[in-house]
Amino acid sequence: MRKTKVIAVRLLAAAGLAVGLGAGLSGQAQAATAFTISPGGAWSGSGSGAGIRDAVSNQVTHCSGTAVAGSFKSGRGQSGTNIGALTRMVLTGCEVHGVAVTITVHTSAANPAPMSLTGEFPAGSGTFTGQATNVSLTLNDANGCHAEVGAKTINGGGPGVAGFTYNTTSAQLSFGAGTHGLFVQSATPQCHSGVYHGLAVQQGERIDLNSAATISPAQRISSP
Repeated sequence: MRKTKVIAVRLLAAAGLAVGLGAGLSGQAQAATAFTISPGGAWSGSGSGAGIRDAVSNQVTHCSGTAVAGSFKSGRGQSGTNIGALTRMVLTGCEVHGVAVTITVHTSAANPAPMSLTGEFPAGSGTFTGQATNVSLTLNDANGCHAEVGAKTINGGGPGVAGFTYNTTSAQLSFGAGTHGLFVQSATPQCHSGVYHGLAVQQGERIDLNSAATISPAQRISSP
């Protein structure tokens, strides 16, 4: 139980950081509109401590590892729009309250998630914020819970949006809760069994994706 609480606190802290970054961006105008990326091209990476959080029940599903891959466009003076693409995200060793959970992120080279940069926050920190679109998840636990996650169904459904940050010094790419763009679109009755019996998610609830990986080759991003 103590381990579960520690994991939850760490994930919530990461989510809180992403929320703060998102709030800071929305509360001030971003002067920089052009980005320089080097070397660009394909990158990949891995990390630990990933997971998801149901923003309504506050239930955290912890994953022991994460692997990502994608690409960035090389060059100076680029618009942040569609400046890169996420082509792979795999979360491994996931569980909640001792129940195994499979989290499938439907992203591939044939079905990439376009990535756009929005700015550097705080200014001069080397941490750049952005959003990845065309993101959808499937959640399955060992008790039969099956849930689909994407954009709000009242907005037409389909894939959703995930916020991310990239630190150009540490080469760490992190997905967090700064952008509220992923929601449960459907869930089977087994998903309503309660917080301590596996996944506890219901239609309409927001899902926060939390993942951090150090990528290689390291991408140098700047915004004059």
